[in-house]
Amino acid sequence: MKVAFVYSGGRERRGSDGPSDFFYGARELGALEGYEVECIDLDHAPADRVTALVGRVFAKWLPPRTTADWIARCRRVLPRLRGADVVVATATEISFGLAFWKSLGMMQKPLAGILCGAVNYPIASEIRRRFVASLLKKFQPVLFADSELPEIERRFALGSGLVSVGWFGVDDSFWTLPEDGIQREGVLAVGNDSRRDFLTLLEAAKFLPEIRFTVITRREQPRILPSNVEWRRGDWKEAPVTDEELRALYQKAACVVVPLEECIQPSGQSVAMQAMMCGAPVVHTKTAGWWGAGVIRDQIDVELVAPRDGDAMARAIKKSLQSDKKNRARESLLAHAWTALGFAQRISKAIESASSEKLNRVAGK
Repeated sequence: MKVAFVYSGGRERRGSDGPSDFFYGARELGALEGYEVECIDLDHAPADRVTALVGRVFAKWLPPRTTADWIARCRRVLPRLRGADVVVATATEISFGLAFWKSLGMMQKPLAGILCGAVNYPIASEIRRRFVASLLKKFQPVLFADSELPEIERRFALGSGLVSVGWFGVDDSFWTLPEDGIQREGVLAVGNDSRRDFLTLLEAAKFLPEIRFTVITRREQPRILPSNVEWRRGDWKEAPVTDEELRALYQKAACVVVPLEECIQPSGQSVAMQAMMCGAPVVHTKTAGWWGAGVIRDQIDVELVAPRDGDAMARAIKKSLQSDKKNRARESLLAHAWTALGFAQRISKAIESASSEKLNRVAGK
């Protein structure tokens, strides 16, 4: 089976370098018997005039996170998908963009699409809700975790079982434990998504002036930083901090913090799991989108704190630094196959479902 994974960018350039986390199972799937995988990036050109006009006119009815530019980029990639048996869209806007053209008959391929943040915002109108629901039935939706599942099924009146949960995982062969005897020190925070709450982290740092904090992000540096905080630029595509350098930082960190704003969207999985695989204690904001699902246990595998509570975050960090317990989060992740290979095996089931006659009938194909 030929499977084309479609990305927002950066994968074709990076190829097989570094960990496979953000290829979302493509590398591992390609190594499994019976699969031939191609990784395809969308271009970054804006929409043509006609598509841009249509996008402006119908903006209030377009799916969440999906703009005219994304729809145009998805249209331009269609010729590259002709040789595929199944297509996997790796982001919400790509999933809806390709489903849009599929609904118009311009793409005939079975489609599996990863969704994240599709229910972050109000749907606003019944017309838009019905339109989004119709597109969701054109592909096999896959979630990184189950926190969004009930709301997606409720909001778009989807039958139980149409949406699958893939349970995201990271490359455990790359993110590894440090050598024995390494001295861990300092607090590390990494991440670029809009849900990162670095202001609360900086508030926590003020309560712990004796501890060194390092933040790695492409987000803009605040005008005023506490004296114990270092702000470094980090970006997966540009890699000013290489994967190997980041692994070394995880392996040496006494604590890794994932500060988040309240949201139903699962966030912080990649950083938390990478750190856990490297044996670092993790402090994580518990939002409505918490993805641990009983696998990652509070006060055993992770310290969970409430959103926007710098004092509580500081106390959790201090507790993690003072704990002499062996961190067992890596063992929990491996036991439940929350790995890149495990995600590939789960996405393969979504691919099979997308190509099945049952889904085609539901989609009205």
